Amino acid sequence: MKILKVIHGYPPYYSAGSEVYSQTLAHELANNNEVQVFTRYENSFLPDFYYTTVLDRSDSRILLHLINIPTAKYRYKFINEEVDRQFKRVIDNFQPDLIHFGHLNHLSITLPEIAFKENIPTIFTLHDFWLMCPRGRFIQRNSEDLLRLCDGQKDQKCATQCYKGYFTGDEEFLNLDINYWEQWVATRMKHTRKIIDYIDYFISPSKFLMDKFTQDFYVPINKISYLDYGFDLNRLKNRNRAQEKEFIFGYIGTHTPEKGVDLLLKAFSHLSSKAKLRIWGAAREETKALKAIANQFSPVVKERIEWMGSYDNKNIVTDVFNKVDAIVVPSIWGENSPLVIHEAQQLRIPVITADYGGMAEYVRDGLLFKHRDASSLSEKMQVLSTDQELYNKLTQKGYPYTENGNIPSISEHTEKLNKIYRNAIEKKGKSVAVKPGPWRITFDTNPDYCNFACIMCECFSPYSKVKEEKKAKGIKPKILSIETIRKVIKEAAGTPLREIIPSTMGEPLMYKSFDEIINLCHEFSLKLNLTTNGSFPIKGARKWAELLVPILSDVKISWNGATKETHERIMKGSKWEVVTENLKTFLEVRDKYFSDTGERCTVTLQLTFLESNLHELYDIVKMAIKNGIDRVKGHHLWAHFEEIKDLSMRRDELAISRWNTEVRRLYELRDNMLLPNGKKIKLENFTILSQEGIKDLAPGGQCPFLGKEAWINNEGKFSPCCAPDELRKTLGNFGNVNEVKLEEIWQSSEYLSLQKNYLNYKLCKTCNMRKPLIN
Repeated sequence: MKILKVIHGYPPYYSAGSEVYSQTLAHELANNNEVQVFTRYENSFLPDFYYTTVLDRSDSRILLHLINIPTAKYRYKFINEEVDRQFKRVIDNFQPDLIHFGHLNHLSITLPEIAFKENIPTIFTLHDFWLMCPRGRFIQRNSEDLLRLCDGQKDQKCATQCYKGYFTGDEEFLNLDINYWEQWVATRMKHTRKIIDYIDYFISPSKFLMDKFTQDFYVPINKISYLDYGFDLNRLKNRNRAQEKEFIFGYIGTHTPEKGVDLLLKAFSHLSSKAKLRIWGAAREETKALKAIANQFSPVVKERIEWMGSYDNKNIVTDVFNKVDAIVVPSIWGENSPLVIHEAQQLRIPVITADYGGMAEYVRDGLLFKHRDASSLSEKMQVLSTDQELYNKLTQKGYPYTENGNIPSISEHTEKLNKIYRNAIEKKGKSVAVKPGPWRITFDTNPDYCNFACIMCECFSPYSKVKEEKKAKGIKPKILSIETIRKVIKEAAGTPLREIIPSTMGEPLMYKSFDEIINLCHEFSLKLNLTTNGSFPIKGARKWAELLVPILSDVKISWNGATKETHERIMKGSKWEVVTENLKTFLEVRDKYFSDTGERCTVTLQLTFLESNLHELYDIVKMAIKNGIDRVKGHHLWAHFEEIKDLSMRRDELAISRWNTEVRRLYELRDNMLLPNGKKIKLENFTILSQEGIKDLAPGGQCPFLGKEAWINNEGKFSPCCAPDELRKTLGNFGNVNEVKLEEIWQSSEYLSLQKNYLNYKLCKTCNMRKPLIN
């Protein structure tokens, strides 16, 4: 399944609860799905809405789409057309099966509408009150009583109690100010209420939050359910608490007013016990104010308050939980399901929190204090820090909703989430694979057989010694059994498999059982993606076209020149007159089939970027456009031999500069010369290279294959990618599909580890196939 996660922030850029949960979820989902994340960052020194892509630093399987939205400039702009446009481009390119929204604050409130119009199933996890309260907390910012709890959203009340700070201050314009902000709130609320219709299903991590949305925001009860968060339990173990003289309370979180740290400080100042209070969280403006409160206390109290600074959530056990005896969650708003409560419970650390909101759902055993009451909080802290018997009893307890006291694991959580995903997809009248697996498999049917000798080919180049070495070792050419192909395809029922590729090494149309491959495509409703050298051996171009066009998704015809001389010099054995006539014949059959049935496969010219054909790229693309070719695709040279290293367009800075100049010309041609059908030709892998391109074609770029496609070599061994066979052996030995099911290999720990850590492998670091990041 292809899942797009949408969230208003993502680690390491933002690390509050919803962001940390979103990353944990993305990592778990990526074990069986292709996951991308649409999110924001803030950089005032880049243009507003500047778009870039990066890989998740802690899991390179996940691609992040980042859009620059400085909060100071756009805090009150809830519809961002620039964000909408980029979101539409992302879903057009990614084609997700489902979009899981987490938060829209600072993004654009109209993103669910875009997904709805594209008929993409949608899920929305509610993390706070933001959809039903413009400020998300139901706390009045400008009320006479400081940070008063709000009893419900009303447009004028929002204007006067929460946005009064933005009034002009001129009494003459007071009514205009009220009217302006009332209208702003009303318009915003009109759009958030529409989201109920655009979202297929809502998830609430607390029953308190769910009740609030069904009763006050009128989310239909059949469109929402309670599901607590899930956690990476491997990160929450091996706590080693070294005993200290004093009892240590801890606060963990941001220092914003609604978190109630000031309430905690006041409560702590009244303790008679010699406890200590350690406060974690990144320093911000509010931190100065909180320290000013602490400075008003007596020296005895003040010296028992320690400001610990920020922490890395991955190291929360060693950096935080090893240094506390209990934690306090003193929030003055209705927190929904605080992650830190769960994390402490997993480690059997007692938690004191308020008897309000989602906080009260997760803490029992007398450790709830009266909401917003410093005296009540102080009383609970006093008891816990002095009653050793009570403390020991509470350290044996954990999460209140499981028999063993463990909090929900992210795998358990995702299993339940997957059912919600599938229901949403089915209600849209769509289907999705029920088992994990590749969406496309390349079978190395006959890599040792070819009728050409292209100079860059690992096996058949005049410079290659592969055939001689195999012969000397007595290794005979191998052909993949058609029975192996049938076995793999049959076992793939229920997986995402929808396309197969016969060998991309050698000439696949020379495979003796190719007719059987065609039959398998018809039998299992699979598409064929073919790479051929354009000679169309044995049957000829017309007969092959008539057999292939009905099942093809795309055919890539190798094409390395715009002239006879260049093409034949690179693809030795090719006859220019023959391949050009074959191309014409194939296009005729393809276009007639489209005319008769309305179904159309794409045709691609595929080449290797070389010094010897750089001067003809423009004419190759021009010829392709004239002939109605859908795409021109290329790859930079994988220089297997010394004799061809000087042909690489990545060999030095001058070559890269000349390459970049030609790429710009090609995109101008693409934009100015349309195909006969009025569309632009697709140019794939024609990317501007940085000077790093000499060593790394796509710095930080993502592997396009891991977790998405599979290769089966001619002996039945599973391979993770299309790298030369000897090189890809360095990535590991994953198994043979003649001995185990592909499904077992796909979910093996060895393969999952490679997906997460491939950028640590030398082969992957220098791979020509990685997709460049957008910057």
